[in-house]
Amino acid sequence: MKVLQIFVYLTKMSSLETESFEIFPFENELPSAFADRLGIIYASTVTDEHKKKAGQFFTPLPIAKFIGEFAVSTGEIVKILDPGCGIGILSAAMAEDFIFINPQIKTIELVAFETDVKLLPLAEMCFNYLRLWLYSKGVELNYFLCKNDFILHNSHILSGREDIHEKYDLIISNPPYFKLPKDDPRSIAAQTVIYGQTNIYSIFLLIAAKLLKPGGKLIFITPRSFCSGNYFRMFREQFFSQVDIKNIHLFESRSSTFKRDKVLQETLIIAASAKLNSSPNQLHLPFDQISKDSIIISSSSGMSDLDKRTWMFYSAETLIDINSYQKTLHLPSNNEDDKVIDVFRKWDNTLHKFGWEVSTGKIVDFRSQEFILKDPVGNSVPLFWLHNIKYMEYNWPTENGVKGKPKRQYFLSNKDSNKLLVPNLNYVLLRRFSAKDDSRKLIAAPYLSTTLNEFDKIGIENHLNYIYKKQGSLTIEETIGLSALLNSTLFDRYFRTFNGNINVSATELRDIKLPNIKKIIEIGREVLNENEITQTSIDGVISRQLKIKL
Repeated sequence: MKVLQIFVYLTKMSSLETESFEIFPFENELPSAFADRLGIIYASTVTDEHKKKAGQFFTPLPIAKFIGEFAVSTGEIVKILDPGCGIGILSAAMAEDFIFINPQIKTIELVAFETDVKLLPLAEMCFNYLRLWLYSKGVELNYFLCKNDFILHNSHILSGREDIHEKYDLIISNPPYFKLPKDDPRSIAAQTVIYGQTNIYSIFLLIAAKLLKPGGKLIFITPRSFCSGNYFRMFREQFFSQVDIKNIHLFESRSSTFKRDKVLQETLIIAASAKLNSSPNQLHLPFDQISKDSIIISSSSGMSDLDKRTWMFYSAETLIDINSYQKTLHLPSNNEDDKVIDVFRKWDNTLHKFGWEVSTGKIVDFRSQEFILKDPVGNSVPLFWLHNIKYMEYNWPTENGVKGKPKRQYFLSNKDSNKLLVPNLNYVLLRRFSAKDDSRKLIAAPYLSTTLNEFDKIGIENHLNYIYKKQGSLTIEETIGLSALLNSTLFDRYFRTFNGNINVSATELRDIKLPNIKKIIEIGREVLNENEITQTSIDGVISRQLKIKL
């Protein structure tokens, strides 16, 4: 009986409803290609809203095959976990790779989780065909498709009870991506290991790390946002204590990785191994022959140039200061990034060392409606919004506002609202958010109090950060010099090595390394003497003062 005929028979006998999807594999079609076709058909039947709500972005076939190359089975039995399997394309691609490179393999034991009831019949179709395809190659597949929520099913692990669960040789996943409300049951289950409103994918990663056998491997495709920031600090502390990172692949384009689903997201593939001793039946990642403290970072623009990817070797301590509070993960993608990281590593100054601080604007639009004014009155003061801040300058008041819609640009100053205002002193104002397709991460403007000296206070909206001196006020040279530094190509490139989202947090700015104060002042003085302030002129000043080439 041919594989296709057996598959048709088993599909008809399936206990799950498949009448809406009368789809069968082509002759000699690989299981991963069949899963990809099922995914495309399914995606055409559901709304974008459904996919967004579920954080559901199926792995494209080229990336699934690429991920399949990251693990090599050396034993006869391999136990695999796919925590959010979708259609099952990652499991299929991984199993195919095992067959071609490991003639000793006899059995694959697969546990897959999926909560979308619309996907379950399709996932079973995929795994049924995978089982028959493997059978034709002399390999047995035993799979269990679980419709429980992966996080809640394993919540006991997050509470510290790690002795009552199965362990896996390999865990692969393209987990869902969306922020969890604080009152979500999954957030509550993970409250000891996460902070604030976290993204669900980080909980998937952390549970996976705890489910690995000694020496077992996990391979995930996720956003880059976990690499830095206070919201992911507790996650990084836990995750890096559980695993050693072996490989990271960076997708430099925001749009090409999940182009089919029109997703703008900075993504990466991370491959890591569980700490402790290796198990006898272990999986080896590529280049495992190098030191256990080495990390390989490769990069491509997107899917189309994966075969032309470049890679470099790094020591773990170069990319992660495991003894630091934040444990930020730096991800250089070329030699220029390496040089920039090396420059910052030689500095040991921070804002706090100079007596400076960074805070987020206190005025939240919807909470302060009664104080926000369109036109000035006798006791109103300027209100600065994100759109008022440009590269090395602020524009207040503005006539057009945002997208032609005027913003109310004054704030009522009285005994009830004064707690939301700041003294009219010198500040460096920075945008907290960048557009997903913005060419810059850092956009800063020097604000000098003398330009609006008729006011004793100013208002700063919550989408801005501001840097100030804790005692007194920044000097003109300090304000201009620090603004120039933050707007330089040097700082923008450095910031991009660890920041993978649109948010520029006060925590990241607070921790960023700086040259000595004399250099910052000299930079400010030279910029003040420039005839025209442009990116080229700023970079020229930074290059001359710091004696580095940009």
